[in-house]
Amino acid sequence: MQTFSNYKKFIERVPKLWKMLDIQLGRRNLSPIQRIAVAEKYRPIYEKQAKENMSLGGGDKKSGSQNSSTPISPENKIDVRAKLAKTAGVSTDTYSKGKKILDSNNEDLKQEVLSGEKSINSGYKELTQCKQEERQVSENRNKTKQSDL
Repeated sequence: MQTFSNYKKFIERVPKLWKMLDIQLGRRNLSPIQRIAVAEKYRPIYEKQAKENMSLGGGDKKSGSQNSSTPISPENKIDVRAKLAKTAGVSTDTYSKGKKILDSNNEDLKQEVLSGEKSINSGYKELTQCKQEERQVSENRNKTKQSDL
């Protein structure tokens, strides 16, 4: 009974949440990375819709049964990344790059992109370049350890 009560409270809050996020996205002075950060709050809703559609259209994969009586039409299929990108008003590529920046541990880079000092694209290039350099350093360490043995 407690679970149902929590679910009911969540469902009652969803329209208010959507309205609040729509208002934030409607502000004209948000940069693309800021719109991506706001759009990420929609992710659980879109993922839930996609999961429901998958269960309707695909059936139970473990038992091998297919539920072909309710096929999902192409209009009802949900590509979460594309939907979030459209919500943020950016391309799917820009959205993916912005999300990687926001999810990274590089706080300085995040602040530079959020403040507008760097673009999403240049921030992403810097982030991937740092990761490649870290990989090369760790590979060199492994080679050095192996040669010492």
